[in-house]
Amino acid sequence: MQHLNGILNEETLEAALASLYDLAGPISCTFLRRSFNDHYVVNAGDEKYILRVYLNEKNYIHNLEDIHFELDFLTYLHSQNVPAIPPIISKDNQKLCSIRLENEIRYVALFPFAKGKPIEPDLTEDQALALGEMIGKMHGVSKDFRSKFSRYYLNDKKLLGEPLNQIEVHTCLFGLGNLNFYRDAAEKLMEGLNRLPIDQETFGLIHGDPNPSNLYFSEINGFSLFDFDHCGFGYRIHDLVVVKLSYPEDVYDWVVEGYERIRTLQKNEREIIPLYADILLVKKYSDILNMLEVTGADETTKKSIASNAMKTLKEMSNHEAKMDDRR
Repeated sequence: MQHLNGILNEETLEAALASLYDLAGPISCTFLRRSFNDHYVVNAGDEKYILRVYLNEKNYIHNLEDIHFELDFLTYLHSQNVPAIPPIISKDNQKLCSIRLENEIRYVALFPFAKGKPIEPDLTEDQALALGEMIGKMHGVSKDFRSKFSRYYLNDKKLLGEPLNQIEVHTCLFGLGNLNFYRDAAEKLMEGLNRLPIDQETFGLIHGDPNPSNLYFSEINGFSLFDFDHCGFGYRIHDLVVVKLSYPEDVYDWVVEGYERIRTLQKNEREIIPLYADILLVKKYSDILNMLEVTGADETTKKSIASNAMKTLKEMSNHEAKMDDRR
């Protein structure tokens, strides 16, 4: 079956929602944005929801088990008073539903609309401390989560090996060259990553992408955390490094302070954070290129991202070479 990943007609979704969920009428569905999935704002009676339409054939989602696991995890976190947004249960008692189209099947999940408003990166000190505490609590309670479904592991292969291969496919395709120049730098990143211990404190379930676009804040209810599409089993510092890359430096410092009110970082975790930030920059380009592939983006856009990835990798390689000279 061919997966076209088109942006679905709003009227089609409205009819599907009426069939799948016990919602008050009238139901209206408005396209919001496309990122790693498609999102729609749903108004049903006096209630407001977010509908996620999953994109097929993403390289980090291997099968439906991955999605079922994500939705189970959200429900569990909500039950543990972590402010994650759980999925709405369908008429058939399902968290994940499917819509059969003429040439593909699309999978959907419906969520309550988060309370509050979108946040900006320049959080106040109190907000940043609260965000750090929330991430710490999420990591702590996740140790006891169990699901009959499986989810991927963010090991060195997923974090660096496969992303570099994905980028190189595109740089070669567009005549930008291979990534042989980056092999030494990549090996050092891999060696550093493998020095981190893998135990229940340092490695476990993570959100994967707590950037500002995945959080709302309310003065009454505090933070709401959503979009667990990149969650998986990984190094706990992953979520903190996303914060480091997505927020101002002082906000990052406060988030870490709040996090350590819940769990103290080990010395080697602290030391590896700058290196891990480089790893996530590599992975980001790979994720974007994959998204462009599955959504059928034009070649000009893909070449532009591949070119930016090549430029970034060269800068990282040159920086590492200078650091070696100083050593």
